[in-house]
Amino acid sequence: MPCMYNGQPVKGNKGACPTGSTWSDTQPSFLGEDQRLGVDDVGRFLKDRYTTDSGNLDWTKAGLEGLMTVYGGGALRSGLKFGLPAVMKQLRKLYTKPKKITTKTPATEAVFKAGQKPSSTFQGPLPQSAYKSLYKPAGTTTETIRKFSLPRAAGVTALGAGGVDYFAPFTEAGLERKQVRDERAAAIATQKKEDEAVIKSAEEVEAAKVQAEKDRVANLSFTERMKEEGYWDEKDSTGLTRIEKLGQLMEYFGKTPKQRTDSISPADRWAEMTTANAATAASLQKSMLADSPFSNIGDKTGMASIKKLVQEEYGDKWYTWGAEAEEVDQITAAIYTRMVNLSKLYPGRSILQYYEEAKADYDASEEA
Repeated sequence: MPCMYNGQPVKGNKGACPTGSTWSDTQPSFLGEDQRLGVDDVGRFLKDRYTTDSGNLDWTKAGLEGLMTVYGGGALRSGLKFGLPAVMKQLRKLYTKPKKITTKTPATEAVFKAGQKPSSTFQGPLPQSAYKSLYKPAGTTTETIRKFSLPRAAGVTALGAGGVDYFAPFTEAGLERKQVRDERAAAIATQKKEDEAVIKSAEEVEAAKVQAEKDRVANLSFTERMKEEGYWDEKDSTGLTRIEKLGQLMEYFGKTPKQRTDSISPADRWAEMTTANAATAASLQKSMLADSPFSNIGDKTGMASIKKLVQEEYGDKWYTWGAEAEEVDQITAAIYTRMVNLSKLYPGRSILQYYEEAKADYDASEEA
């Protein structure tokens, strides 16, 4: 956007153009006023493009664009030279069909060279050099050529036009179909956003309710908490409810000092119960896994052993749509957990048997 004088840009800045010139908010045309390309037009273009505001040559810009022209032009020429013929060869195949042509070749007689014909008394074979051309028997030659095929040309042209009309419509019907597709896509996108907003809103409402309940309980006094539903029925690691522990406390403190000295305090009794319950749970877990093939391996190793099977069954493949990598990991964990549970219920089976049954249970749960 330079200062303009008689249709030509002149030096100057906005608000400080030379006398007789005016500032233009539009870039001048590459062509002159006569709308014809000439040497002066090219020179003016190069001068405007590669001259800084101070009037110096913009070496950086000129150098970079020069390199792009040289190397980019070379790459373009190479692509056109080698790529275009290959593309055209493939396109010609779409419009032509192969045809075999068989040509019959007549036999060729042997002709003696001048002065090499033997006398009638000559005995024995002549050398190959004595012949001008060797005898060749008659034969046939088959050659494959490509002939223009009207049905192929019509079909490819129709298919190409249909594809172009789908992605870049140029017919009225194509434009209408694209409008319908765009409206449908917009409606789906809008609906998706609305659904996500509803889900997010519901999650936020539920989270707010949970947090509000936590805050309410946290601010209650001891006597108020005792009035909460289920407070006295809640069990801890001892296996006792709060009301049962309160009863033991009342019994303990209702004894005489000598009786309390001879008995076990509720605190010591609850500690023993907690330890005993933990030991019982560990023993039960160990006994349940004693005959299990998973007893000596960790969950990570166990899931790794069946992940390949899960990938083959549920994973994404080139010929079908399947679960993504993250979904495969989730399916693997679900099936492996079921396998471990089955090994506790039905010990003595092989890992493959557990896998097949666990997979069947997983499929049934997904279909339900």
